[in-house]
Formats: sequence, structure tokens, C-alpha cells
Amino acid sequence: MPLRYLDALATESAGMVRLLRILLVAAILVPALLFTAIAWHDYHEAEAEAERNIRKTVLILHEHMQKVFDTVEQVLDRLDERSAGMSWDEIGRSDDLHGYLRTLIEELPQIGVVGLIDPNGAVRNDNRLFPTSSINVGDREYFRTQAAADAGIFVSEAITGRGSGKRQFNVTRRRTAAGGPEGPFNGVLLTAVLTDYLVDFYQLVVSDPKESISLVRQDGSVLVRFPSMGDRQARHAADSILLSAMATGRTEGVFRSRGRMDGMPRLNGFMHVTPYPIYVTYGIPISEIRAGWARNILLYASFAVPAMLALVGITLLALRRAQSEMRAVRRWTEEARARESLENTLRQSQKLEALGQLTGGVAHDFNNLLTAALTNLHLMERHLPAEGTRYLDGTRTALERARTLTGQLLAFSRQEAVDPKVIDLGDALRAMADLLERSIRADIALDWALSSAPLRVEVDPVQLELAVLNLVVNARDAMPSGGRIRIAVRQEETPDGPLAVLEITDTGGGMPPEVAARAFEPFFTTKPHGKGTGLGLSMVYGFARQSGGNATISSAPRRGTVVRVSLPVSGRAPEPEAMPDAAESAPSGPVRLLVVEDNALVLMATVEGLTQEGFEVETADHGAAALEILEQDAAFDVIVTDVVMPYGVSGIDLARRVQERWPGIRVLLISGYSPESLSGLKADAAVLPKPFTPDQLAARVRALLRTAKTA
Repeated sequence: MPLRYLDALATESAGMVRLLRILLVAAILVPALLFTAIAWHDYHEAEAEAERNIRKTVLILHEHMQKVFDTVEQVLDRLDERSAGMSWDEIGRSDDLHGYLRTLIEELPQIGVVGLIDPNGAVRNDNRLFPTSSINVGDREYFRTQAAADAGIFVSEAITGRGSGKRQFNVTRRRTAAGGPEGPFNGVLLTAVLTDYLVDFYQLVVSDPKESISLVRQDGSVLVRFPSMGDRQARHAADSILLSAMATGRTEGVFRSRGRMDGMPRLNGFMHVTPYPIYVTYGIPISEIRAGWARNILLYASFAVPAMLALVGITLLALRRAQSEMRAVRRWTEEARARESLENTLRQSQKLEALGQLTGGVAHDFNNLLTAALTNLHLMERHLPAEGTRYLDGTRTALERARTLTGQLLAFSRQEAVDPKVIDLGDALRAMADLLERSIRADIALDWALSSAPLRVEVDPVQLELAVLNLVVNARDAMPSGGRIRIAVRQEETPDGPLAVLEITDTGGGMPPEVAARAFEPFFTTKPHGKGTGLGLSMVYGFARQSGGNATISSAPRRGTVVRVSLPVSGRAPEPEAMPDAAESAPSGPVRLLVVEDNALVLMATVEGLTQEGFEVETADHGAAALEILEQDAAFDVIVTDVVMPYGVSGIDLARRVQERWPGIRVLLISGYSPESLSGLKADAAVLPKPFTPDQLAARVRALLRTAKTA
């Protein structure tokens, strides 16, 4: 169905829906607004009343807990006074002290245990048995905390007592030392508050079993809860509303939460039991508040609703039918637009892919011609008189520019021979800071947003540097009146794995959609004639795709431009850089080379250059011929082979077979690009990109032999 027809149908359906909605609103507007206002007012009144009741109950719980802790603190003070001046051996042998402890808590049902713990964590005397059984609590939180530093009055987590077997939380403080607060650690004074006592009290306070009361430590640990949670150790989540309120210093308040044990939403009140790190909370189910409010609303509705039901029912039926039709039309329209967008994206991708293949093929053949030209030019220079060599400079400069252009074309086509390494993306960009600062003008500010955490990617560092430099220069040129360039790096999680996202943002004039859609095409540029080649962004696109990622552009007129380069995050660690041994000498004796090249011009120039460099050279014009030569004579030091060759044996195939059959022979691959993966090759193989000169090739061969010698 044509998109224009769908748009017209969607407009018609939307008009019908609007008409029905106006009719419905006109029929029920006044009573509905009145009913809503009454319901809204009653609901807030119900919540306000519930909040007032919660605050009253929390105050009662707070006063009770304040008295419990005041009593506990007095018990600790008396225990410290009674044991003053006694050694730990005297404390452990003192039946009088034991009797005093028993008498001290006889009328205190909230306290289950009172005792003294020596500096080694052993319980030396308490109110339960005499002599005290051998119990060591050195591993308990409260003892370790007091032993590390004077924590004052410290409240432990809820635990099961090793001697009593009951649920309790301990309130402790240090025993007074001979040297005062600055003296050595002299053990711990302990009281155990029974949670059953508090649960019994809370049971008297609540009127509904769905209500809840908790005693919470400042770190979120729940000491007591009603209804009881048994022996479970509960703790508030770090992002809970209660802990957030504690962190901001609030001492009381009301908040909503959902119970972690029963999943019930509640309206809660809390209050700090000053000066202890304890908060009491009381909550009532929100459903109970709503139930009371709903009863009132139902009473109001019984008078208002019947008068409107007939008209509203008919109108709603028509509205729902119209809405269903509108949704169907909208869904069809969205699907048609999505299909059209996908088709446009596919066509653009196919166009770029076709351009890339065409560009790669042309650049590859041109690379062979450049190699032959540079090699012959290098050889010619040796035979010219000194005054004649200056005429070669212009030719050499032109060839070097042609090499640069070919590299950009191959980068776009994702066929350039790269040297991927695992690097930290942030470190690589930081190392470029000086270069980028020098590449922009004084009226442009360069902002950085780089993560301190490592973000490793496997890319060609040189290509990465060229891509970033191209993007920064493009951003600079887009801001003739100055502005800001922001370089940001972040990690992004995707279904296919984590990606490192490099974003370069400028505040320039931006691009219209039709320009942004063609920005990655080779030779496309909006700069004046002679100001740009149109290969900068296409090289960035090729680099990203060649590295396993992607590049996108977001831009709009007068809103600047954002270029995003997404690269897969590597799980491998960066390889340490090998430092060449300056003392290493060139290999001694004659060096035999087998040069495999299907291009006659390149083969002739390469052989001549290597021969003049002192190598013994044999040749083969394809990989299959090279294997036949090796079967007859394998006494070669290095095989120099092109990658793309006919007859089903590429340079990479040849390198793999040599490594399997003749592992002592080193292999040097020469190519402007490689459509095959280099994975699986051993370190015995190296890559030299075309074009090159004979002395560069000779230096690489010697370096490969030196590596073999040191291995």
C-alpha cells in the first residue's frame, strides 16, 4: 500500500478519534471533574491521617528504644565501676562479681547477657554460669571493632548467642584502661539485648498483622523486625530510601517502600534513637489506606456513575473501535517507513561496498606500478652523476604523494595491509594531545573526556592516529569563526559484546541530511576546489570497518557534528614493545632469497635491487611454482612473496605451507592489501606494505634474519 495513502488514512482515523473524544469529554466533563476533585481531596486526607498516626507510633517506639538503650548504658557503666582495678584472672575467679552480674539484670527482661571479655576475646565472667564456660568471641564484629579502635557505645548486628542460643544484638564498649582513653586495649564490656523482648513489645503496639516495625542499624543492618524474620539476617539495600535519608542527616521522616520479605508496599515512618546509630521504623500497608479511601469513593460513585453509564458506554465503544483502527493504520505506516529506511540504508551500504571494491582493485594495481616505479627510480639514482640526481626529486615527490593517495583509497576499501596491535585507546589519544593542539587554531578549544579505566582495542596505531587527526582537522575547518572540539571515549555494552566508542564533536555549522548521508563516500567534499581530496572521512570509515567496528555521523545545520567510531573491545593484554639490540650485526655469509611475484615489472625491479644489496636471489612467478622449487631445493634463508597471486596458492597459503614443511625459513609478505586473514601465521612471517624501495626491502630482510638469529 502506498505510503501517501497510509498517511491520509492515518489522518482521517485520527480526526475521527478526536471527534469521539470531544463528545465523550462533553458528556462526562463536569461530573467527572467534580468526582475527581472529591476523590483527590479524600485520598490526600486519608494519607495525611495515616501519616499523623505513623508519626505518633514512631514516637512511642522511639521513646521505648531510648529507655532500653539508656538502661543498657547504665548497666555498662555499673559493670565498669564494679570491675575497676581487677585483673582479668581476678575477674575470671570472682564468684562475687558473677553474683553481682546476676543481680544486676534480674529486673531487666530486655537484657539476656551481661559479661566481660578479655583482650584476647575470651568471655571471663557473665551472669549465666560460674565458672564461665570457655567461649571465645574474638571473631565477632563487635569485638573486632572495639579492639581496632575505641568505638564508644557500639551496637552489633543481630546474632545468635553462642552461650544462650537466643537471637540478640550486643551493645558493647571498651573496659576502662589504666592509662585512660589513650591507654592500651583492656577488653570489652558486653550486654546482649534480646530480640524476643522487643518483638513482644511490638506485638502490643501494632493493630494489624500486616503492619511492620523494624530496628535498623545506621549501616542498614536490621536488628529486629516484626513480623519476625526468624534467624535471617536482613539488610537494607545500599540505594534504599531509608539509608539515603540517614546519609543526608535526617533524623525523622516518612517514606514509601516495598517490603523485601513480603513485597507489600507500605507507608513508613522513621526516627533516629539519638545518640545511638539506631533508627526505629513503623510501616502500614498502603493498601489499607487505599481501602478506607475506596469505601468513601464507592459511596460517592453509587450516585454519580449510573447517570453517565449509558452514554459513556456507547461513546467508549465507538472510541475504542476508532482507536483500534488508528493503531492499525499507524502500525502499517511505521512499518512502511521502517522498510523504506532499511531499503535506503541497504542501498547506501551496497553503494559504499561497490565503491570500496572498485577503489581497492584500482589502488592495488596502482600499488604494483608504484613499487616498480619507486624501485627503478631508486636503482637509477645509483647510476646517475651527482648533478643529475636533483632532477629525480620531483618524480620522487609525485610518487610519494601517489603512495599517500593509494593508502587513503585502500583504507576506504578496507583492503590496506594493517599492523594491528592491542593498545589502550585512552593512552593512544593522550599521546596525540600535542599533535592535535598544534593542528587547530588559537580560537578553537580542545576538550577531553577520556576514562581513566583501561579500554583496549586491537587496531593499527598509525591508522588510528591518521583517523583522529583527519576528524579533528575536519572539525577545525567546519568552525572558521572558532568553537570547541570535544574528544570523548566511553564503553558501550551491546548484544554482540562491549564496544569502545570514540566521539569527536564540534560546534560548527553542521551538515544538512543529504550531505551527511554522503560524507563517507570517497572524493565527496564540500570544501572549495583544491582545499580537500574528499578522502579523509572515507579513510575513517574504512579504518573503522577494517578494525571490526563502524563509523557514523550525526549532524544538523547550526547544531554541529558528531562523528562516532565504534571499535570492539579486546580482551587481550597489550604486547610489550620489542627493543632492538643496537649491538646486533648483520648476518654473515651469503643470504639466499626466493622472490615470488606474479607482476613482471615488480619482480624485475625487486630482484635487481636485492642483487645490488648483496643477496643471492631465485625467482618464481606464482606460489605453486615456488613450492615446486622448494621441493627440489629448500636451502633458502628468506622467502619474499606477494600475497595476491594466481593458481590457487596465495602468499598466505605459501607462508603457512613453508611454516609447516620448512620451519627454518623466514617468510616476508609484500602486499598493498590482503583480502585474507593473517591469523594463524607464526611470528616467523612478517609483512611489508607496497610500495617500497629496494633498500627498505633489504633492511626488512636483514631485520627478519637478525630476529631469527636471536630467537
